This record gives sequence, structure tokens and C-alpha cells, in this order.
Amino acid sequence: MYAKIEEWTAWYSGQPDALASVYDRSRPRNRPSQYRGGVLGRAARWWWGEPVPEGERRAKLHVPLAADIAQTSARLLFSEPPTLTATNPETQARLDELVDDGAHAALLGAAETASAKSGTYLRIVWDRSLRPRPWIARVDAASAVPEFRWGVLTALTVWKELERSNNAVVRYLERHEQGVIWHGVYNGTPDQLGELVDVGGWPDAAWLKSLEGVQWSGRIAAVPTVRGRLTAVYVPNVTPTRIWADIPAAVDLGRSDYDGVEGLLDGLDETWSSLMRDLRLGVARLYVPEEYLTSLGPGKGAAFDAAKEILYGLKTLSDDDRGLNLELVQPDIRVEQHLRIAEQITRSIVETAGYSAESFGMADSGGQAITATEVGARRSESWVGRDAKIIHWRPALGEILETLLMVDATIFNTPVTPEVPQIDFGDTVSEDPEKQARTLQLLHAAEAISTWMKVKKQYPDWDDTEIQTEVDRIKGDAPAPIEVGGALGALAGNNPGTGEPPPVEE
Repeated sequence: MYAKIEEWTAWYSGQPDALASVYDRSRPRNRPSQYRGGVLGRAARWWWGEPVPEGERRAKLHVPLAADIAQTSARLLFSEPPTLTATNPETQARLDELVDDGAHAALLGAAETASAKSGTYLRIVWDRSLRPRPWIARVDAASAVPEFRWGVLTALTVWKELERSNNAVVRYLERHEQGVIWHGVYNGTPDQLGELVDVGGWPDAAWLKSLEGVQWSGRIAAVPTVRGRLTAVYVPNVTPTRIWADIPAAVDLGRSDYDGVEGLLDGLDETWSSLMRDLRLGVARLYVPEEYLTSLGPGKGAAFDAAKEILYGLKTLSDDDRGLNLELVQPDIRVEQHLRIAEQITRSIVETAGYSAESFGMADSGGQAITATEVGARRSESWVGRDAKIIHWRPALGEILETLLMVDATIFNTPVTPEVPQIDFGDTVSEDPEKQARTLQLLHAAEAISTWMKVKKQYPDWDDTEIQTEVDRIKGDAPAPIEVGGALGALAGNNPGTGEPPPVEE
């Protein structure tokens, strides 16, 4: 499972060395059988896993489409921070203090890594020496070991390496259980956890010595949290999983946006690298007879000065009149063929990952202008995928926010009433003002919307008091109704001010 996450991480990072390492490791390198067409391991089927022929330098180009997919997924979800609404005014005020711009940045980063690595973890942390309140931090899927029961996260162990030298690896472990967080440092090997050591010898763990409320059991530190509450949640990217359905411990992890398109990503890089190879080979070259070359001395070869304007003392090598026998060669560069292949592969990758090609600037309008409505319709696949991910994000966010309020009330002794806030995800992009104005005009003509709701749609961030104030201003600016009568009635032949027709004289 972690090997697959590492493969997705290599595509997400976009580092050629990481891709070559992932696809090279399962077979020996530069074996003669590979040059004869032999296949040693599944990596031999990948372009990134091909060995470099002896004496040849192969420049492989990577197209960062995988990173663009993850970034687009995050922006579709959290380009605007979600709106959190609590029923209790005091809880709402404290929630606004706890969930600031830092939380928005954490959610944006978590959504991006979740797209690439099948999911992400959110945990609650606190350190009074850094901040006077608890906050939400993300955990990478490749650095945590989850435990599920009936699809619910029951425990989470987060780990990171503190030191690696030769065959020794020092790891810091943080285990979240209901009501407690365990901390410990282990000195082991690359494949063994090893023995417990004192946390004070490592700067990244020494802060536990000064943390308030820590209970020590030998070299393991226990930090009490909220009774019966887990201070971490897991957010799967999308479900169900395809490749881990038969692994009980991983069946609840979800799947990456790269699941099933790794081969296409590999082919896209091969296509662009082939185009760059054509560009290198397409450089014009001048071929001249060996006799035209200037000797550089014994054993140093010879050279031809193509920049020299006057050539003298040369004799042709043939008896006919063909001239100096110089030949200019410039191979064709297959630009259009490569670009068509790359575009089709890119479109297949994006659509298989669950997005519309238009979300990646690949709109095809046939050269004709299209309306904003048509653009929205073509991007509907991305909106559907966004809604599918919100299904997983909303309950997880509600749970971790309620736990955050509980930690704030229990550990920081704030008079707050914990609750699950209502979570509304913001728009991915700002609505076209002209389109919104037409929509409101049509609703007004159909008598299907009030002035209060029109102001609410125009200014969704305003509270009820601000909306009502604006409604009163609109009503105050409206012209007074014109009464039928007076001078207007006289011009119409009516009795002045009565609105009645004049009497008929007999």
C-alpha cells in the first residue's frame, strides 16, 4: 500500500529522479536481456523504467500534469474558505478565532495531497509556547498508520524520521487514541522500529519535557485530551478504492486521482521527450569532405571553420563541375504529430481522473466565441467531482471542528459550548456579474424573489442587519408612485384629481 502511495507521490512531486527510482527498483539495471527485448519485472513496461543505453545520454522530460490535477482539485474545494455557522453566538465568536487563515491554508494543502495520495488526515495540536489556542494541522497519508473499524477511524499513528545514518534510523511516533495522545522516540533500523530512547536527546521531541499536563510512563509520554474523543480524522479523496478492495486494513482509504492513469502519465512524458529529441536531432548540420577539415595536430582530430567567409587554396575532389561538394542536412521536426498525441493523452488523463478538459484550458469551441453558460456546462464534470469529494469532507470537518471546540473548552478552559457547525463550501469561482444580474432580473419579473433575497444573493457575506439596512436604502431611493389625476388627469379629459370621466352634456 505504501509502495503505491510512494509511486503517486513521485508523480505528484514531478522529480525525474524520483520517477526513475520508483520504476527502476524492481529489476536489475542495464542487463543485456533488457536490450534484447527481455522484460524483467513490471517496471520494464514503463518508459521511466527503461535503462539508458551505454554511451548515450538520454534527457527525459516530465510534464507536471499530475501536480496540476492535485492543485485543481484543491482549488475546486477550497479556493474560498468554507463558511462555518454555529447556533450559539458565543460558540460562533470563538470558532471564528480558532479557524483563521491558517486553517484555510491547512485545508487547501490537505485537499491537494489527498488528491494525489488517496486521502489525508487532520489532527488537533496545541503548544502554548507557540499559540495560546489549539489548531488544526494536516498529516500526509504516507506518514501515518490508520486503524479502522466499520469504516470509522479508531486510532492513528503518525511517524517521522529524526535521523538516518548508515543502518540506524531514529523515528518519532505520535499515536492518537480516544482520550489520549502517546509520544515516543525509537532508535531502530530501516525496517525495524527498534527500542525506546529518551525524547530529550532530540530537538524535534524535546518540547514534550516542558508541555503542560504530560504524564510519563517510563520513556513514553501520554497527553490527556477529551474523554472518548479521537483528536484526528481521515478524509478519503474519493471512494470506493479499486486496487485495495481485498486489503482489509486499506479498504477505507479511498483512491487517488492518479489511480488508473499512471501509464498515460508515463506516455505523456515519453511523447514530450520524443518531441524534444526531434528538436535536438533537427539541428542543421553541414557535412564536408575530410580533406576540407583543418588538422588540429597529431592525435587531436580536425575541424572545419564554417564561419570563415573566404576559402582559398581548396581544390575540388572530383573532376566534374559539381563544386565544393558541401552538403547541408536538416531533418524534419514532427511538431504537429507530437502535439496531437500529447493533447489526446492529456485529455484522456484529465477525464479519467474525473475532471473536464475545460478546467485545464483545453476548451474546443471550434474558433467560435462561447457564452459563460456554455463554459459552465462544459465544466460540469469537474463540479460533479467536487460535489463527490464534499460528501467526504463535510462530515470529517464537522467532527474535527467539534473536537477542536472540546479541546479548547477542556484543556484551555474557555467557556465555549462545543457543537458541530453548519459547513457551507464557497463557490469555486466568482459568478459573472452580468449573468447574476440577468438571473435576478428574471426572478424579479416572475415575482419569485424579494428585495431582501436579492441583496442576500448579491452580498452573501453580509449579516441580516446589513442586508436589512441595504433593503431600507433601496426602498428609500425608489421614486414615489405617481397618482393618476391632477394635471395628468386633465390632459386625459378626466375630472381633475378624481380619476372619473367628465360628465356628458345633453
